[in-house]
Amino acid sequence: MHLVREWSPNGYDRAVELFKRGFFDGSHFYRVLPHFLVQFGISYTNDPELLKFANKNIPDDQKFDPPMKFKEGTISYAGSGPNSRTSQLFISYGSVPSLGRELWETPIGEVIEGMESIRGLYSAYGDMPPWGHGPVQGMIHRDGKAYIEEQYPKLDSFISCLVTEEEADDENTSDEEEEADEITSEEEADEITSEEEEETDGEITSEEEADESSEPEAEEFEALDLEGTDEVVKVEPFAGTERIGSPTKKDIASEEVVGVTAGAVSDMNTIFMVSGGIFLAVSIFLGLAVYTKRRRAKFDKSS
Repeated sequence: MHLVREWSPNGYDRAVELFKRGFFDGSHFYRVLPHFLVQFGISYTNDPELLKFANKNIPDDQKFDPPMKFKEGTISYAGSGPNSRTSQLFISYGSVPSLGRELWETPIGEVIEGMESIRGLYSAYGDMPPWGHGPVQGMIHRDGKAYIEEQYPKLDSFISCLVTEEEADDENTSDEEEEADEITSEEEADEITSEEEEETDGEITSEEEADESSEPEAEEFEALDLEGTDEVVKVEPFAGTERIGSPTKKDIASEEVVGVTAGAVSDMNTIFMVSGGIFLAVSIFLGLAVYTKRRRAKFDKSS
């Protein structure tokens, strides 16, 4: 039997737990109906906790849309109404249209090996009364294994059940590991490239700052002429600022503002320099004029 959790999570979890705890060991296939199904799931265990667990109802699982079709070997729960699943399971003998319609009849797996043994189970007793002469479920619950062995000795049963977990495909695992290695390598390469770019930026900035410091102060602020151009202007950094890379569209407006500010500062610097020169010339001229006037007055007074 191969059980698939994705088909019916609640049903799968209950069935796997029961198989693991030996709930089905030694139990009989008490309802064998050729061309329809074979049913089992009434245990002979003496463990009260296991019986309590097995008899507790589990909620129905959501059906696929469209619902999964039953075929020979499909495994599902038997039930009597919504949310009535407990421990009784059945195996379909074929593509029976009536199977899978009820909420509780959601496949949990399928027989993938040994279906010939399932088809060969003893079936002469037929269904339960009044449709046949097979075992009555209530009597199995009450009298246990003794009832079956005395009244229906030819029925087949489980000997023991072993649960094994599927191992991941080695090839797929290997491919995933290789892909992970490639991703890791790419990330490492990106980190190395990023570090190299940072080092390069640092070196370029240092060289440019050295060049700027060696230039005369008067050339430190060069006005930026932004008038009549639609191109993105890359603004070089001033002292004390960090380098900004090539601007994005969102940065255009802010960089133009910086550019205009740089131009304004340069213009003001030029104005201050010119104004200072004029002021100095006027001051010298006035000083000479006052000095000459005083000397002339002193000379006239003495004569």
